[in-house]
Order: sequence, then structure tokens, then C-alpha cells
Amino acid sequence: MYSLLIKNATVIDGTGKPGEILDVAVQGDQIVNIAPRIDSQARSVVDAADKVLAPGFVDLQNHSDSYWQIFDNPSLDSLITQGYTTILVGNCGASLAPLLSPDAILAMQKWHNLEGINLNWQTFSEFMEELSKKRFACNVGSLVGYATLRRAIVGDQIRSLEKGEADSIKKVLEESMDAGAFGLSNGLSYSHEIIISELELFEMAKVVKAKNGLFVIHLRSESEQVVEAVDEALEIARATESNLKISHLKVRNENNWHKLPEITSLLDTAYHQGVNVHFDLYPYEIMWQPLYSYLPKWAIEGGRAVMLKHFSDPTQKNKILLYLNNLGIKFADIKVASTANKLNFTGKTIGQIAKNLECSSEQAVLHLIQNGGAEVMVFEKNLDAGQVEQLLLHPLSFIATDGAGFGATGNGLVHPRSFGTAPKFLNWVQARASLGLPAAIKKLSSGPAKKLGLKKRGEIKIGNFADLVIFDKRKIRDRATYENPYQFSEGIEYVFVNGKAAVAEGKTTGQLPGYALRKG
Repeated sequence: MYSLLIKNATVIDGTGKPGEILDVAVQGDQIVNIAPRIDSQARSVVDAADKVLAPGFVDLQNHSDSYWQIFDNPSLDSLITQGYTTILVGNCGASLAPLLSPDAILAMQKWHNLEGINLNWQTFSEFMEELSKKRFACNVGSLVGYATLRRAIVGDQIRSLEKGEADSIKKVLEESMDAGAFGLSNGLSYSHEIIISELELFEMAKVVKAKNGLFVIHLRSESEQVVEAVDEALEIARATESNLKISHLKVRNENNWHKLPEITSLLDTAYHQGVNVHFDLYPYEIMWQPLYSYLPKWAIEGGRAVMLKHFSDPTQKNKILLYLNNLGIKFADIKVASTANKLNFTGKTIGQIAKNLECSSEQAVLHLIQNGGAEVMVFEKNLDAGQVEQLLLHPLSFIATDGAGFGATGNGLVHPRSFGTAPKFLNWVQARASLGLPAAIKKLSSGPAKKLGLKKRGEIKIGNFADLVIFDKRKIRDRATYENPYQFSEGIEYVFVNGKAAVAEGKTTGQLPGYALRKG
């Protein structure tokens, strides 16, 4: 007797092949039979007639660790209800391990208030042991964040690594990958990684390549210098033959949108020359990011303490305000999503805040950064819808949330991509003849799974783990909005993780069948 039998499903297996009406049988945590008709008995039978059965979706760009949701909310509701069965955390240069000094964890503070947090691990191996004791709705794997490694060595100093320091970081990176880390991430636009040289990245990429891991880059620039930033990432991948993923690829601000053709040309050329490069993105035009990231690079080098000194110096402060004035950004329209110090500004635009403070929008930006704590997150519409669609359709793209797994309620506003990325994409894709459901599902499943090196996941195949999604293609849609993001998507009827139902009949079951994954 099978533990689960799914009948009459339109099986889209994740490889890009057209769907086929089949039965799929599961025993324990594995797919054990696929056939046009299976008549054997099963403890649980699901009739999926007129429904799509797809592999569980894989989110390569997830922040459920940096928003602390893997601990506070292991049910990861907003992800599992989208069909994500595996997530990769430790992105954008920040991870929860290894923590070689008390400074290392500070790389997380741009996303989550760290006050009162207790940790009982230091090495990546110890972190994995801790995760292995827990269960989640999704499977969870992790990268190592380079800012986390580097800050443990240099703290808030702005300087290059000495040879002994670089050797120490390489050794810890090797040990972390041996303990199960899937690779290394970089957040090159953030304050503690801005000054990292291409040579330093090259040396770290060689370590990751030797361990057959994923090398992930949050570009040094996504606006004025975005072409140069993409070229830098590709040159590192070309020179080291590393497995490169560019995080949340985009071109910010209207005056830079004309650069996208040059970027896609660089990517296409590199790929056809043998560079192993892909990128991820989300199907939204509005960004969710730390407010301090708008400041000039020189003002944030060295971290928050140095930045606040610049604010208190009238000359430096005026230089910052002049820079903000010349960016061509409508700061008045940017909306505050959250602040660490719980200021009463959530949901208000910076223009509204400036009016209350009787100052300019640029001055209000500095006021918020200064008084809102390390975590001030904002929404800004600065992407072109046509370009987002072009990148979604690009053969090198994967679809990822760049979000976290939240529950039905929460403090502050979060980006709706945390609740609606996959359903929004699948709904959108059905109106485009240029990309059918099989190709779209591949971007969500086997594509990212193979990129990451996941074994037996991302494809509906006998012997693979039973990470499965059943959805109604006529009803699938996102519901989350910027004003009310805590709304689960519709159309996802069942989600099975390791053979157990995390979602049944459109609702979470309370089961936590996911576990920590190690690269093996």
C-alpha cells in the first residue's frame, strides 16, 4: 500500500516537457511510481483531475534567516502556500554562521533587530547541528555570507585583508562548505562589502569552485554602474570557472533603464562562451530595501557609527543631501515599510513625513536613518514593467522571492513578494504565448535545483523526493498588496514536502515536514 496516491493529474515534471495526465504514487518521502493508471491502494488518495501537478518550487534567494523567521515562524506560511518546498538562505553576504566573533552577526541587522537574540553556535557545523534538531514547512539550505566572515576579522574597519586574514577566511569557508554550506554569497552594495576588491572576490570564488559550490553576487551597483557591476561578476566567473548566480537582477531608476540591452548582451555572450551564469528576479516593479542604501558609498563605508558621525558634521551632511538631491529619485513617493525603533511612520511616504517635520524629503531621509535604528525598510517603484517581463522570460532567469516566510499577521509592512511571487508569475505566464507553463515551472523547480546541486529534487521522477505542488491553473493568483501584504495566494491546493502534506485543500496543515539540507 502506498502512503500517497495522486490520481488524474496533469503532470508537468519540471524538465520543460509538456504536461501529461498521469497518476503518481509516493511511499514515505519518495516518488515510487508514475503511470497513466495506478490501481493500488494508498493511505491517502488525492484526485487531481483538471489540476496541475508540479515539482515543489525552489527559492534560491530567500531571507527567512535574516528576518529570523526560521526560528520565530518555522511554518513559513507565506512560502509554503506559494508552493515553495525548498529555500536557500544566507544570501546577500549575510548568514547566521559561521560566527567567528561577536561582530559577525551584525551583518544581519539591516533586516532584523538583533536585541535580545541568543545564539548557541559559532561554526557552520554547529549551526547545521542546531538546524537539524528543528523542523520547518520547507526544506532549508544555507550559503555562507561573506560579510559575516569578513566582519568577524576586520570589524568596522575599512581596509583590504592582510594575507594571513584572507587565508583564515578561506580556511573557515572551506570548513563551512565541508559542513554542508551550498556556497558563498556577497552583498557588494552594502556598507561592509563596498570596498572589497575584485581580486579578493576572485580568491574566494576559487575556494567555492574547488568545493563545487554556488558563488552568489548581489551586484555592486544596480543603477549608474550596473553594466560595470555585471561585467565584474562575469569576469570573476570566467576567470575561476565558478558557478555564478546574480541575485535579484534589475536596473534601477528610469535614467538607467536604457542599459538593460547591454546587460543582457553581456550575459548571453558570457553564457555562450561557457560561463556558468544565471540570475534570479521577482515579478514586481517595486523594491523593498534598507533606506541607508540610498546614501553615497563613502557615507556608509565603515558602518552605522561612522555614518552617524557624517550626519553630525554640517559639511559632510550637506554633501550627503546634495548627493541625494542629484540622484533623480522622488524620495517624497517612497513609502516606509518598517523601522527598528518602531517609529510611528510605517505606511507613510517620506513626503508625508517631511511635511510633518517641516523639512525637505532628503532631510527626512536622514532623520529616518538616524532615528529609526539599523533597520529602516522602504518601498520604491523604480523598475520598468516591460524590463521586468523581459527578464522573467530570459532563458537564464529563475524566479525567486527575495523575501521570507511570514505568517498571517506581522509587525510593519513586508513586500508582497514574500506571499505571492510564484502564483503571480504562473498567473502572468499563462497570458503569454511566448512562455508556457512547462517552461515557467522549470524556472521555479528543476532549473534552480540543478543550479544549486540539489539531489533528487526539482523534478517529478521515480526515486526523487516527494516535494510536490498541486494547483488549479485557472484560479492561481497572488492576493498580497503593499498596503495589506499578509494575504496568502490562491489556487495552490496541495503542497507535499518529503511526502507529507504541508498544505491540503488550500490551507496549511500545521505539519512541518521540511528539514535542514546539507550540500553533499
